[in-house]
Amino acid sequence: MSMAGMLGLAGLAGPTVAVQDEGGGRGGSPRSTGEIGAVTNPAFVTNAQGERVPEGDELVFDTGPVSIPLDRFVEADDQYDNTLFPSLNDSRQLVVKPPEGYTRGTGDTDYDAPWPPLRWSDVAGTGGTASVGPMVPESSDGDGGTRITIEVENAIPNAQYTVWVVKFASLKDPNDERFQDNPFVSPAGNGLVGFHNLGQKFGGPGDSENAFTTDENGNGSIDRVNEGGRLSGVPGFNPLGDDPLEDGPVPFVGESEDYEQSEGQLNRIQSVLGMEDQISFVGAYHYDDQTWGVYPGPWHLNQFGVSFVFN
Repeated sequence: MSMAGMLGLAGLAGPTVAVQDEGGGRGGSPRSTGEIGAVTNPAFVTNAQGERVPEGDELVFDTGPVSIPLDRFVEADDQYDNTLFPSLNDSRQLVVKPPEGYTRGTGDTDYDAPWPPLRWSDVAGTGGTASVGPMVPESSDGDGGTRITIEVENAIPNAQYTVWVVKFASLKDPNDERFQDNPFVSPAGNGLVGFHNLGQKFGGPGDSENAFTTDENGNGSIDRVNEGGRLSGVPGFNPLGDDPLEDGPVPFVGESEDYEQSEGQLNRIQSVLGMEDQISFVGAYHYDDQTWGVYPGPWHLNQFGVSFVFN
């Protein structure tokens, strides 16, 4: 089956764009490319009043810059670091950007200059492309994977980003009233399940390869092979019972039984991304200038994205 289209998802990705399908079977091979757009949903970015997406030169506010106590959800093991440490820059919901001439990696002096507030005009024009495929053959070393290339233009200059693969799966009944007007149910009838960090996952404790920085013009890129395996982010954090580990994990939208995929499939991502129903690539801007391993961490803004829908 072939890639039929890519939809701008109200929850995570940018506006609706067309897919350039260069042929090949399901899996995005040899390559399928789509345009990146800024996230424009108030579930992630709001004005100062928290009412809507900012406009023009209005200040940008993060809807949830809080440290999630992941040890409530994920038991410690060799693959997961379930502790988040305090941020260097708690801007209390106001998103900030690196000052002009900022250089990272030299210690606390990085933060001597004040970080100015981010304005919508700084991010509204973010663009670029995301390409899916070709497949990497399976080998004795692992599960193969799908090559992903992200090229971002006109983002925040000299900024720290990570890229996340966000999994959506087909709902048995997307017309169920529970899913109506839900920003995390796509027009294709797929519900948000969970997330996965792009690239190799566990080279060391808490390591990942999904980070990149932009240059002084706000341009940057990342090229990785996304392997299959257990989602690096537990499926959604709701609903939470008395014991989240025992009562979960569950998909972000609905319950496991609401999906066409089995519960075991929902908790995993395919090495051939085109075997999934829908995948979004989301760029998170880290306004504490920190990356957090296999979790996005606190103090990040879901700034840009693109969504591929497979049929």
